[in-house]
Amino acid sequence: MSENRKLFLFIPIFTALTLFFAASMYIDNTYGLSLYEYIHYSIPVTDEEAEYLSEKGTIYFSSDKNAPPFAYIDNANGQYKGLVLDYASALSIELGVDIEFVPQVWENVLGSVISEDADMCDIFPSEERKKYFAFSEPIYSMRAIAMTRNTDEFINANDLKGYTVAVPAGDYAVEYIRKNIEGVKIVETSDLFDSVKQFKEGNVDAVVGDEPVLMHFAEEIGIDDKVKILDAALYDREVCIGVNKNDIQLVNILNKGILTLKKTNSVEKIHQKWFGISEPILKYRVPDNLMMFFTVLISTLVIFFMGMALWSYTLKSEVKKRTDDLNRSRNNLQITVDALSSFLVCVDEKGLIVNTNRSFCRFMKEENKKVEGIDYREIPILSHIDINNLKNDNEFMFDGRYYMFSISEIEHYDYKYLIVIEDITDSKISQQQILQQNKMIALGQLSAGVAHEIRNPLGLIQNYCYILKTYVFDQNKVAEDAIDVIESSVQRVGKIVDNLLNFSHMENNKPEVINLKEEILNIVALENKLSLKKKIEVKVNCSDSIKFLTKAGSLNHIILNLLSNSIDAMDDGGKIFIDCRAENEYLVIDFKDTGTGISKENLERIFNPFFTTKKVGQGTGLGLYIVYNEVQKMGGEIHVNSQPCQGTIFRMKFPLLKETC
Repeated sequence: MSENRKLFLFIPIFTALTLFFAASMYIDNTYGLSLYEYIHYSIPVTDEEAEYLSEKGTIYFSSDKNAPPFAYIDNANGQYKGLVLDYASALSIELGVDIEFVPQVWENVLGSVISEDADMCDIFPSEERKKYFAFSEPIYSMRAIAMTRNTDEFINANDLKGYTVAVPAGDYAVEYIRKNIEGVKIVETSDLFDSVKQFKEGNVDAVVGDEPVLMHFAEEIGIDDKVKILDAALYDREVCIGVNKNDIQLVNILNKGILTLKKTNSVEKIHQKWFGISEPILKYRVPDNLMMFFTVLISTLVIFFMGMALWSYTLKSEVKKRTDDLNRSRNNLQITVDALSSFLVCVDEKGLIVNTNRSFCRFMKEENKKVEGIDYREIPILSHIDINNLKNDNEFMFDGRYYMFSISEIEHYDYKYLIVIEDITDSKISQQQILQQNKMIALGQLSAGVAHEIRNPLGLIQNYCYILKTYVFDQNKVAEDAIDVIESSVQRVGKIVDNLLNFSHMENNKPEVINLKEEILNIVALENKLSLKKKIEVKVNCSDSIKFLTKAGSLNHIILNLLSNSIDAMDDGGKIFIDCRAENEYLVIDFKDTGTGISKENLERIFNPFFTTKKVGQGTGLGLYIVYNEVQKMGGEIHVNSQPCQGTIFRMKFPLLKETC
């Protein structure tokens, strides 16, 4: 290719690049946008966006109710007005949508947008607020200043260290001071007027706020000539329209309206209405002749900038790659954490929840974002925990279940403490059940040993009674009666021994066909002494013909626990009724007593593990829990009906298997 042809190709390319950069500089200087953003936002509202606005109907714009001249309620006529409201009204006309204003104290303004009670507000963007908001293009710039006593002890913002400063709650100044000026004691007030009043009354040493609003209130209260304004502003930032971070489509629509207002000079007219042309809240624009100089300069440096752009693109790609790797790693970590069954809660140094895992959210029945930002002490299950006590393996009981927690102190930019909570109820129950099972085995072995030891002398007594009978004949009536009493007593003791032997075999829990009435009577006999002592009558209404294929050990546990609970509930005597019947393909057992009954608030909790109304040491709280689980294991169901002072009825239904008759 010839040099002329190369030059011919280079000139239009160079010219195009020059025009491109000149246009980009002009657009950025005039509208604060890139060329791409300018073209994108210059496109009229699309059909999809128009449909979105139509479905939305009214857009609610929330702002401070006492921040003149930006947004305030006029005391003279009660009208809500200000620069920001004029701006929103102009957007309403431009976009063809109704905008309704919602005046609130500033702290509630932010909360209403986060909770989606309002759609948008005017706001300083920041990294912290990015967690909850999406931001439009800037609409104006604003400085924050500090007002102090008129003394030499305050020169610049760093001199505020160690002093008390009043700032409206939720204001960006709170975030800025905490990040940039250490040792400042912040007093959060309802609004800037309240802050100035606190200053005038000597409750605080300084006030920080937006310059026009702060100066307005200082003049209104009459202290503008008695105070000192620090020479350097704390910050000079652009104000945007903030919407909920999930409503990105609304941001795109708003940016189109903002650009149109800037093109028609509506923004400048609104600012002049409230401040005059000298007030520096509009973005500074470069004069035309200076802009021309920059255009020529850019033309000279286009090639250099192209090289820089290429390098920048490469660097951005590498940064993006690294960022993606970090995000991927973070997401993988979050997935791993969410897969854990334990509850994980991340808390910052103030005690506010920063993040949780999915198990905790499922337990709370809330989404993660609804829990974030809440003081952990306000969550009932976390109120048992003190983050200042880093001792691990602490146990507590909540809502009928046992939990163990540990606290780790972590150096992390988002949170300081990691709380891990594990539900150990099942482990506790297993320990209790193993202990109870060992006791039952030991008791069964003891019962079997005692029964066998008693049977031997009983056999001898019974044999010798028979021998004595052959010698007594009819000559001695008293002797015959005595022998009859001995025999009946031996038979009674024999039945007790049989019951003890049956009890010793309760742990043999294999399915077998049992005579239901005999099995229940054997269990009742075990508690016979205690029931007689308390004058309690136990009646069993069950047909002799009911045969039931079941695990006898499980059934015995059920009847024994219910019987024991009923006897405990009748200190002054009473009656227990055990009614058994076959209905269709089910066996129904009604267990009724005339005891003290169960209160309504306890009725829903009686099957919970470790729940008991007995005194300490008189019950483990596992009796009815075991009953419920054993019924479930047998494929049955159990229901309870009780009234205080009227007794209790437990109804159990078990499926009758084919072998049952």
